[in-house]
Amino acid sequence: MAGHEWWGAPQWAAWLGNKELPIKAASKEALMRLEEGGEENLTGHQYAALLLDDPLLALRLLREANRRLPRRMAHDITTPLGILMALGTEQFKRQIRDAPEAAGGNQGFMASEQRASLGARIAFAWGSLHTTSTRVNWHSPPCSPSRRNRTLGFRAELPQKALDELHSGRASRSDQAQRQACGFAFRDLSLELIERGGLPPLIKQLIRGDEGLRAQLARLAVDTGRHLSYGPADPALPHDIVAAGKLTHAPSPRWCKACRC
Repeated sequence: MAGHEWWGAPQWAAWLGNKELPIKAASKEALMRLEEGGEENLTGHQYAALLLDDPLLALRLLREANRRLPRRMAHDITTPLGILMALGTEQFKRQIRDAPEAAGGNQGFMASEQRASLGARIAFAWGSLHTTSTRVNWHSPPCSPSRRNRTLGFRAELPQKALDELHSGRASRSDQAQRQACGFAFRDLSLELIERGGLPPLIKQLIRGDEGLRAQLARLAVDTGRHLSYGPADPALPHDIVAAGKLTHAPSPRWCKACRC
């Protein structure tokens, strides 16, 4: 794409916002497998669970569901089951069947999606340990395609430029590398996309670092998913478990009580 070197976050957000979001081919296959046993035997939870394994599908349906929500309503839709209820089963299935499929072969994109799905499952599980309202933490924006995943899916050279800058030693942090290589931080692009896409305010709160319980738990789930991707021996994992216990008030494992996390 010639002539886009001067683009900042608003220009990239406008361009990305007009792209139809693709989904994994595996999501379509998973829907077909679900329906093989007869639709009358399926529950809403089984349909909603499809979103946990496909961040782009989650964003696609999250955006569509919230577009149907009257602005006067106090709470935006943020849960998989809430999306299903807002769209209805038929529209939910139609969105999956009619969506374009994401191209394979982009290793960075696939790795990012795997971390996002892992973080989503951790957040959903931890949310169930607390109150029902906490269960909104199923897909937070750092692990959703409104940020790195979406950029990797359409313009892989942007994250690659930032990664090269970081590895060169000219930047000590990811956001610094992004600004030096691309002219903006991906966090700024995320916020632009949230505004343009009409996504729930909770997602913006997560990115901005708000200290509410739901935001803290979702960010911790993202971090834990990233740490798990480095292997079960990652030294940050015990600290993640202790922090999750404090937020959810769940009993800590015995080994946690013995360590100094």
